[in-house]
Amino acid sequence: MKILVTGATGFLGRHVVRALLKRNHQVRALVRPGTAESPFGGDSPVELFCSDLRGSADLLPAFDGVDVVIHLAAVVCGSDDAQLAGTVAGTERLLEAMSRSTTRRLVLASTLSVYDWSAPWFSLTEDTPLESRARLYRRDGYAISKTWQERIVRRVAESQSWNLIVLRPGFIWGPGRAWCISAGIDLGRFRLINGPLRRLPLTHVNNCAEAFALAAEKTETQTSTLNVIDTEEVRAWRFATDHQKASREKRSLIPVPYHLWICITYLAAMTGRVLFGINCRLPTVLNPLRYRAMFRGLRFPNHRISEQLCWKPGLDYEACVKQSHGSEKNCV
Repeated sequence: MKILVTGATGFLGRHVVRALLKRNHQVRALVRPGTAESPFGGDSPVELFCSDLRGSADLLPAFDGVDVVIHLAAVVCGSDDAQLAGTVAGTERLLEAMSRSTTRRLVLASTLSVYDWSAPWFSLTEDTPLESRARLYRRDGYAISKTWQERIVRRVAESQSWNLIVLRPGFIWGPGRAWCISAGIDLGRFRLINGPLRRLPLTHVNNCAEAFALAAEKTETQTSTLNVIDTEEVRAWRFATDHQKASREKRSLIPVPYHLWICITYLAAMTGRVLFGINCRLPTVLNPLRYRAMFRGLRFPNHRISEQLCWKPGLDYEACVKQSHGSEKNCV
């Protein structure tokens, strides 16, 4: 198959491209204008299509001969407004061009951040409700932009009768990004491990990339939503200590009970409202909704993706730790 990949030069994108090439697919990578050399190596068979999703150039030629699109591109830094505008506007332009092409299959990279993390009692699954509109804008820009991106993609895919698979990865880690920010908060030489016994919804970038490659090959599913989680058995304290050993960082790990800190966030939120009004903006560690979505302890079953895509993580946790702290050039 010929597969168009947006966000192909990003952390996940580079591994997705590699996974597709290993499965003998033709890959066309949508990269920004000015990319003089292939970011995948001079002898790479990857075809580059230079264009900006937020620009004005017609994207229709990018779909020539393409069987399926893997849409990974998103703006993940900057202000909340910049992330929302960049992610949503770029997606709208991509969908408009795709609607004029013959391509009818799309795989979208979403995130667990779109869920309402206060809704489940024990397990966060694909059936967990999404964050309500009333509370969405009290979350961070990433959650807001990805929620709107999903809504737009689903609406267009339904109107066009496209084959759509939405993958919602857990916390992606790997070489070059060996620390998972959901495990704890860095304060100088200290690292606060929030909820040390809670399970982490981890997915190693190599395993996650394989899930996207399998989704691209799935032809019979009309619309499907799947969480991508390698394992739910790794606890925050274990991850932090394993990272310390492998990276040889010299930080003092401090366990912090989740319920203690969530009470602090509610106190901070109430104080902020009294002093600065209802629109008071607090950092993630003092915002109850953001803190809950980052650090709440739940179960994270991966049965659905295993059943529908026959996906099984190729690397176990121990191998992931070893690879994540090795040489990145040997892993990508």
